[in-house]
Amino acid sequence: MKEELFWILLSKKLTGEASEAELLHLTELIENNESLASISENLVELWDTTPEKGVSNQVAQDAFLTHIVRLKAIDPSFQTTDESTKEESPFEIPHYRLQMLFSKPKKLAAYSFSLLAIVFIGFQVYFNNFTKVAPVDLNNLNELTINPGSKSKITLPDGSLVWVNSGSKLSYASNFAGKFREVYLNGEAYFEVTKNPSKPFIVHTSGIDIKVLGTEFNVKAFEVEPTIEATLIKGSIEVSKKDDVHGASVMLKPHEKLVYKKLLEKNYYAKSNLNKEVIKAQPADLKSLIIIKPINQHIPDSDIVETAWLKNKFVFEDESLDNLALRMERWYNIKIYIQDQELRGYRVSGSFVDETAEQALNELKLLIPFNYKIKNNEFIIMK
Repeated sequence: MKEELFWILLSKKLTGEASEAELLHLTELIENNESLASISENLVELWDTTPEKGVSNQVAQDAFLTHIVRLKAIDPSFQTTDESTKEESPFEIPHYRLQMLFSKPKKLAAYSFSLLAIVFIGFQVYFNNFTKVAPVDLNNLNELTINPGSKSKITLPDGSLVWVNSGSKLSYASNFAGKFREVYLNGEAYFEVTKNPSKPFIVHTSGIDIKVLGTEFNVKAFEVEPTIEATLIKGSIEVSKKDDVHGASVMLKPHEKLVYKKLLEKNYYAKSNLNKEVIKAQPADLKSLIIIKPINQHIPDSDIVETAWLKNKFVFEDESLDNLALRMERWYNIKIYIQDQELRGYRVSGSFVDETAEQALNELKLLIPFNYKIKNNEFIIMK
């Protein structure tokens, strides 16, 4: 990792501990990277104009630990060297143990301030540049809109495959320039992402951002619904609150499902057939807004509720008739109105495969005591 090596060599230069070979290697790094050259110039100036201050061992260690944690957040594959690593020239060892930097008491006072300066000032520049999503022209994106009653499969510019469910919209750039591959989803889609560790793949939704390197997962994120679901099948994904790159994040393991209760800055109007339910959101941290639950690994993929739609199977499990009606509207391209409030709360489990909308409702009548009538492709449910 050249960037980490840069910080270490620069700190040794600032404290006068760098050898001629290390200074030469630092010069080579700077000459080959305009960004590092600018950072080096600014930090040298800051060092020369700032009086020396005593810094405790613990403070310096805490600062460097923060640096290591952020490196791992940026690149999960980052590892420090094992305990057998010997202390050698920094440019011969790409990763360093924390103990190595604090093993020599005589050098601690000199290193402490430079480490703090680098971690809290220089590394902030590096970290922000690395993690900020490059600006995307939202007015110049390709858009795939799937009508209710339909589904589609698309290959993205990087070779990733996406299956998009009915009533959904997927937006993406014609090419993935910059440090990230970004897509925007309003609806439901299944992603099979091509692995590229140097360019993470990010799915933006109305409430959360999902970051991956290469994996398979399902996302259900309709803007009109109060929750977002992310179900991981293979690999790993990192979930954070929308546009909050420095905030807390959650890692999902295979066969785990995350349910996110939207955090909204203003009143949210969730469609609920004939009425509108007002949900007033209050600020909250990520962990208080999510539920993570396991997915049964011992059942066929076509029977997993979250991904059964890929096999043209409509599966529902302990779902209210109110929510089920919304899903059926998208699945069958119909309108359903529930006139009775009590009926909306009935919960039911089952599945549809080849049934028409009318056949599906007739099957539901065996489980829930209701009647219905059809008018202009609109199904009106009543007691």
